[in-house]
Formats: sequence, C-alpha cells, structure tokens
Amino acid sequence: MPADRLSRRHMLTGLSTVGLVSVVGCVDESQQLTIGVGPSGTRSHQAGNALAVAVNRHSDRLTLRVESIGPPSQRMYALADGEIAAAGVDNTTLYRASEDRGVFDLDPIEALPHQGFAYSYREQYWLAVDDDQSTPPASTADFTDHVVHPGQPSNRTRLVTEQLLRESGLWERLEIDNRPHGELAGAVDQRAVTCLVAAQHSGQQLTSWSQAVDEAVGDRLAAVSVGSAFQDAINDAPNAVDRDIAPVGWEDTAVAESVDGWVVPSQWLWSPSVDPAVVDELTQIAAEHSETLGEVDPLALDGEPDGLAAGVIGRLAVHEGAVDAFGTLGSSNSDWTVGDAVD
Repeated sequence: MPADRLSRRHMLTGLSTVGLVSVVGCVDESQQLTIGVGPSGTRSHQAGNALAVAVNRHSDRLTLRVESIGPPSQRMYALADGEIAAAGVDNTTLYRASEDRGVFDLDPIEALPHQGFAYSYREQYWLAVDDDQSTPPASTADFTDHVVHPGQPSNRTRLVTEQLLRESGLWERLEIDNRPHGELAGAVDQRAVTCLVAAQHSGQQLTSWSQAVDEAVGDRLAAVSVGSAFQDAINDAPNAVDRDIAPVGWEDTAVAESVDGWVVPSQWLWSPSVDPAVVDELTQIAAEHSETLGEVDPLALDGEPDGLAAGVIGRLAVHEGAVDAFGTLGSSNSDWTVGDAVD
C-alpha cells in the first residue's frame, strides 16, 4: 500500500469504529453513521452538514456524523477501507476509480462502494472572447486557432473537460493553458486565454473563478457550441450528462438563456455493509425534506426523485436501499445494477 495512503489511514485511526457502527442489522435500533466530506466550503461539506441536520430533525433512529477527509480520492479510499459508512464524491472521481485511472492506477480500489443519491450537479459550458481583436469560434472544432483553458489542473472541472477533449480527438491539436483559476480572469482580460470553461453549481450559483472572469471581461465573452465530436464524447462518457444549461449569475456577460453544456453529478456513495433500510430512509429524507436541507445548504437539490436518481452511473452498482427508495418515490430511472450486500 503506498505511503500516502498509509499516512491517510494513520490520520483516520479511530474512525472505523464510528464509521460503520451498527450499519448492518435491524434499522429499528438507534444508529450513528459517519459520512466523509471535503474541507469546509466544499459542496460535499455543505451538503453533508445539511443532510445531518435533516436526519436529526426527521429520523427517530438515525444520526449522522460528518467528517472532513481531504479530496474525493481520499474519501473513496476511506470508504473502501471501511473507515466511514458513506462519502460525498463527484462522478468523475468514481468513474476514474472504476477504470483505475489517475491515482487509482497505482492504488486501485478492488471493490467499489455502492451508489446512492445525488446532492449536487456541476454544470459546465464553453465561453470565448468576442471583441474587435478576436472572433469567437463557432464550436470546439474551431479551437485550434485559440488558447484554451480547460480548467485548473487536478480540479474536477479540468478532469472531465480534459477527458472529453481527449475522447473527441481535440486535445492534441490545441494550445492548452494550465494556469490556476485565480489567474484566469487577468489572462482572459489580456487575451492570453481566448477560450475557457465556465462552471456553475446546480443551476443556482457560478463558481468564484467564473464570477471573477465576468467582472473582469464579461462584456467581451460569448457562449460557444460544443460541436459534434465533443457532443459525441459527452454522450459516451459515463460520468458526464448531456444537458442544455441555463447560465446563472452573469452580470456583464451576454449569454443566451440556454447553452450547450455537460453536467457532472456528485452523489453519496455507500459501503455495501450499510443496511438497505438505512439508505432507503436517508434517500427518502433527501427527497421529502429538501426545505430542511436548503436551510443549511442553499444549493441543495429540490428533492425531485428523478433529479436525485440522475446521479447514478448505470453500469456501476447501486445500493439496494437507494433502489428501494427510488422505487417508492416513483423515479422513472430504473436501468441499474443493484449491488450485492456485504455481511
């Protein structure tokens, strides 16, 4: 086992007895589960605390403990190692784990956790500089004459965008800019970058770096079509969902009411050892008490069953409890692989 994973396990010593306490067996007994989230300020951190409040308010037998555990890959390892009962993870990280890509190439996860319900969607779309000195490309097929910023390296926006650019055959033909998001607004203002990805959370809020670009050069930006090859890559990607996106939060950028885009869900992943009745109840709480979630997490999903179920990657295992809940709630999504429980 790699040293960094050993270090992570050492830091989490003591969590295992809390993470999976009483997660199998009779759900009528009082149970506490630990769920892994990211650092303060991240979507999973906010969503996890909101879920904990909703469970405290609306369940007579369950309580959640929220534990901050580094980036999504570390949360995947903690979950796979039995140190926590659930983890908030974006679908790109889950997909990469299923394919042994990135960090999971050197340290693969042999038995993936089971999928649950979505708590957030990251919506992404292309923008380009449109001014007297630059004509915006008609689509990604015309990016070859531009400097393209697909997101800050290692950022979740970058991971999926680079994946789609590579799958569409565009990556090797482009001039890629790798500067951090904090420098992007200035680079676009100086035309050192002329095409970029914008991102927003669940149709409700722009990312901070997209807001900075809007403030710096918003009157010189236009939306760009994804193009046929990039569209095909979206359609083929297990972790990305094709969607027409309604841009939000732009003050100076004149974008259309609907633009081509792609969405990456984030969802709660569960240990196969968690009682299906527990996951069933938690899923129904998320659906039926979205107002409570919204009190803590303003970006919480509205609880619509199909929206919660749309985070599932069809070819990967879904927790039995989530499937039961989606059936009860009347979700139209049903093409899933139900995961086997682990005693």
